[in-house]
Amino acid sequence: MQSASTLKITAKIANLDKIREFVECAAAGYQVPEDAVFDVALAVYEAASNIVEHGYRGVPGEIEVKVNHNGDSLVISLRDRAPVFDPTKLPAPDLSLPLERRQIGGLGVFLMQESVDQLDHKPLPEGGNELVMIKRAVVRI
Repeated sequence: MQSASTLKITAKIANLDKIREFVECAAAGYQVPEDAVFDVALAVYEAASNIVEHGYRGVPGEIEVKVNHNGDSLVISLRDRAPVFDPTKLPAPDLSLPLERRQIGGLGVFLMQESVDQLDHKPLPEGGNELVMIKRAVVRI
């Protein structure tokens, strides 16, 4: 049985592709179907991007990404030491507005929520955040 895979990496834009590749490889190790791998990789990429851009705001920091499973559910957690921010509390974007009336950006959390079955946030006791994403019924090992 495969154990959890963990990546600790500097929180910078240049490392976002490495984070995505790590998640894709770890999910493939659990024999997750390709479409579900795409979904979770997109969600993690968006989350990591938000941590780098909005959480650390250019200040050096680290992101820890852990990929594991619970039965047939894929569980991905991202931990950081950025100021506490709960993305699950953001209001849903108004998708009924015409494109020219929408703000640029602001769809990352929406994409995360649409790509996984469950998205949970908790502040860490030592400071920072843990964002947990769960994609159900996809692990095949």
